[in-house]
Amino acid sequence: MKKNILLILFVFCNIYATIAQSNDWFKVKDTDAAYIISYPQEPEKGSSDVPTDKGTVKMNTYTLQPDGDDNLIYMSSFTEYPASFFPNKLTSLEKQDEVLENSVNGAVNNTKGTLVYQEKLYFNGYRGREIKIEIDGGYIIKMKVILVGVKLYLAQVIYKGENDDNANQKRFFDSFELINVKE
Repeated sequence: MKKNILLILFVFCNIYATIAQSNDWFKVKDTDAAYIISYPQEPEKGSSDVPTDKGTVKMNTYTLQPDGDDNLIYMSSFTEYPASFFPNKLTSLEKQDEVLENSVNGAVNNTKGTLVYQEKLYFNGYRGREIKIEIDGGYIIKMKVILVGVKLYLAQVIYKGENDDNANQKRFFDSFELINVKE
């Protein structure tokens, strides 16, 4: 009887430890970019120069290709456009919409995909877009783009179509927070 109780306690403790481990995500707090987001594992930090019709901008990224996940890639990025790109600081709604539409169209064109979903969104009072792009091989890119002044925030997940709207996607997108944002 005593052995059975110990065995049950041992099994229970192992199950609890496994559940606790699977709930531990890696939190990225980028104070320079002024955002927080959580990943299933530690992402890789990077940056790249992105050509635009007005000149080149630097995109700072965090990327993760996890093992054993319904999502193949998680990524967040931050781009601050030079003031010279937008002398009026994008104060008009039309100009904000233009920047957001250009970012959506750029994503669709760069991936040679098809836009299958787009919705306007507001995040903490800032304008944005939520989109899904279908690309070759049955893959989907789900993306949220938020414009704060001349700063563009992006969170995206790439997955096979059959894994649409899975729990880890929701957790990733829901973990996104703006911190100490200054326009």
